Amino acid sequence: MLLKRILSAVIGIPILVYLVYEGRLLFLTGVIFLTVTGLFELRRILLRMNLKIIPFLLYGSGLVFPLLAYFTSNDKSGWAFYIGLTLILMMHLIILMITFPKYSVGDLASSYLGSCYIGMLLSYLILIRKMVPYGFPYLLLVLILTWSCDIGAYFSGRLFGRRPLWPRLSPHKTLEGSIGGLILCIGSALLLQAIYRLFSLFDALMLGILIGSVVQIGDLVESAFKRLGRVKNSGDLIPGHGGILDRFDSLLFSAPAAYFYLKFFINP
Repeated sequence: MLLKRILSAVIGIPILVYLVYEGRLLFLTGVIFLTVTGLFELRRILLRMNLKIIPFLLYGSGLVFPLLAYFTSNDKSGWAFYIGLTLILMMHLIILMITFPKYSVGDLASSYLGSCYIGMLLSYLILIRKMVPYGFPYLLLVLILTWSCDIGAYFSGRLFGRRPLWPRLSPHKTLEGSIGGLILCIGSALLLQAIYRLFSLFDALMLGILIGSVVQIGDLVESAFKRLGRVKNSGDLIPGHGGILDRFDSLLFSAPAAYFYLKFFINP
C-alpha cells in the first residue's frame, strides 16, 4: 500500500504542479475534472444512504462554482459566489415543486449540500491562483502544507499512534498522528517562509496552524460521509489512496481557509 501511495504521488504531483503553474484553461480543466469526479463519488455515497439524487442537478450546480471563480474578476468573485448560491438554491426548490412528491426535501438538500461541498470548496483553488502577483507560489504553498500535514499524520500515527482521535468517524486516526501532522505542517510553513519570504514569520506560523488544523477536519468530514454511506473508500481511481475525495478531502478545507487568511491579512 505504501509503495502504491508513493508511485501515485510520483506520477500525480508533477502533473498537478504543472496545471497550477499553467494557471489557465488547463488548470480550469483540471479543477473541473476533480469536481466532476468528486461529485460522481459523492453521489454514489449518497445513493447508498437511500437518497435520490438528480444527476444533472448535482453536476450542473457543482460546476457553476469553478466557472464563476475562473471567469469572474477578483473584485467580483464574492458577489458571483453569493449569486450562484442563491440561484442554485432557488433551482433546487423549484425542482422540489415541479417534481412533487417524487423527491423529498432531504434528497434535494443533499444535492445542494453536495454541490457546495465539492464544487464551491474546490473553486478556492482557482481563486488563490488568481491572486496577483503571487497566485502560483501561494497555491503551491497550500498544496505543500496540505500534503505535509497528511504525511506527518500518516507516519506519526503509524509509528506512535496509541490513542484514537475520533473512533466513531475514523478508528485508525490517532491523537499522536494528528499532532504529528500539525507539527510537520507548521515546520514546512516556517521553512518555506525562510526560503521564499512571501510573508512574515508570524503569518507563516498562523498559516501552518490554520492549515494543519482544517486539513484534519476535512479528512474527518469525508470520513463521516463514508461511514454514513457504509463504504471504505470513495472510489478506486488513485492506487493506494482510493478515490478523488479520499485524496483531496483535506484540500477542500485547506484551500478556503488559506484563501481567507491570504485575502484578509496578507494580500487584501
